[in-house]
Amino acid sequence: MAYTSDPNTDEGTLRTLVYDISTKASPVLDVDYYFSDAQLTAILDLNADDLWAAAADCCRSLGARFAKEAIELGLGKRDIYINKTAKSKFYIALAKDYWARSGGDCTEYVDSFAYGVDRTGMDRSEYIGDS
Repeated sequence: MAYTSDPNTDEGTLRTLVYDISTKASPVLDVDYYFSDAQLTAILDLNADDLWAAAADCCRSLGARFAKEAIELGLGKRDIYINKTAKSKFYIALAKDYWARSGGDCTEYVDSFAYGVDRTGMDRSEYIGDS
């Protein structure tokens, strides 16, 4: 599977946003990086080339991946302590930030509406699009 880290491409930018970069000459999938170029292209296509939404999807994927490895282990009175839950939490929080930037959450506000019910209980309200 191909790996490129050219920041001038959408795949390279996406790779940088999700910290999926390697400085090794011959990186190995699932060791030095997590997404192939083809996978990043597919994720971009699924998100209509919205980098922020694609980055959020990648981060959710990495968060789920690292959640399987998440353990918390302590020996003695915390003399030796290992916490591998932070990696998953980091990617889930990053996914929320990227999703907010993507415009994926749309909030609509109504400043007024005409609501009316006649004496017989018939709804006579005016709705947008009614003629």
